[in-house]
Amino acid sequence: MNLDFTKENYRFNARVSAIIYNKDKTKVLLFKINDGRDFYMLPGGRIELNEDSKTAISREINEELNYNLEYELCSIQENFVSKSNINIMQYCFCYKAIYNDEIERISFNCLDNENQMFYWTDIKDIDKLNILPISNKNLIKEQFNEIQHIIEK
Repeated sequence: MNLDFTKENYRFNARVSAIIYNKDKTKVLLFKINDGRDFYMLPGGRIELNEDSKTAISREINEELNYNLEYELCSIQENFVSKSNINIMQYCFCYKAIYNDEIERISFNCLDNENQMFYWTDIKDIDKLNILPISNKNLIKEQFNEIQHIIEK
């Protein structure tokens, strides 16, 4: 069961995401859901009840991509948005990792969701894309050495 609860017009969820670079850190992996959304996100998903975030990111990336990577925590994000009269509070634990294999395809479908497409994107083009949450652009580009705490409203 996912850590995702709704009460009246409030929703809370906890998720994980990963900044996955190629081996020379010139590309990053993003995804887009093909349902009319005009934005990209970092791979990841919901944390399950009684699951730690590092286990969750390993599980999610394995389910979606069949990648077994080493993860390092890079940020904790608190995101607050309103959508369809629902006030959403989301905590996201963001990890970074390196994909050391050769990139065979620049774009490909998610293994467990046919409406989700992944894209290896040049980091130099990140500012041209609509990426949510917005703070992820800086996390991708700056490659911070210390854990960032981000509150985005």
